[in-house]
Amino acid sequence: MLYTAHWDAYGVDPADPTGKTIRPGAVDDAVGVAGVIETARAFKAGPAPDRTILFAAWTAEERGLLGSEYYAQQAEASLSKMVANYTYDVLQTAGPAKDVVLVGSGQNELEAHLAGVAARHGRTITPDPRPERALFYRADHFSVAKRGVPTVLFMGMSGGADLVSGGRAAGDRWVEDYTARCYHQTCDVWAADQNYQGAADDVTLAFEAGRDLANSTAWPDWNASSEFKPVRAASAAQRR
Repeated sequence: MLYTAHWDAYGVDPADPTGKTIRPGAVDDAVGVAGVIETARAFKAGPAPDRTILFAAWTAEERGLLGSEYYAQQAEASLSKMVANYTYDVLQTAGPAKDVVLVGSGQNELEAHLAGVAARHGRTITPDPRPERALFYRADHFSVAKRGVPTVLFMGMSGGADLVSGGRAAGDRWVEDYTARCYHQTCDVWAADQNYQGAADDVTLAFEAGRDLANSTAWPDWNASSEFKPVRAASAAQRR
């Protein structure tokens, strides 16, 4: 099992109108790194799982997934026995939501399992509202996905969540505002009016879904329609 996020942001660019040059990356993706750390804490606080859990923070995601790709190349021989990957890349800071917006929906069996976990919390799964943006192919999870590891990507900016306060319209406003003003910009900083409960709730779902799998003998697969199913099938004998 693998939980991941990228630890660095867009770095230093020419100064903005206020003279700032550093793009801090608080939402993209320090929030995700916090999610990985808290997931690790949750596993450590409970009984040791039957399967091994790995936690990683990648570098150079914004420069072509370089950190995660390096790991995948080095670990390629063992990825056939990796059960699943959960990646946190931009968790929304607009508050609790009734749903989870799933990037690249329809790819693998982890999605149905996550839907079941979400239902335990009275939440639902919303399919990718903008599949034409191909976000599923543009984040760190892709480095292991293309080598056959089933993955789930949590990306709050993929589409507005159905927020408890304000509904889908409020979720869409958060996405539009963050994308237009702060994505890869100097204003991607912590702010007192940010509400991290929705992000924490999503991390809880990922933790519980992973815990289920980590204490089972299940091997989630890619759906028949996924281009990654033949890749996984090629190493099936190693999972018997």
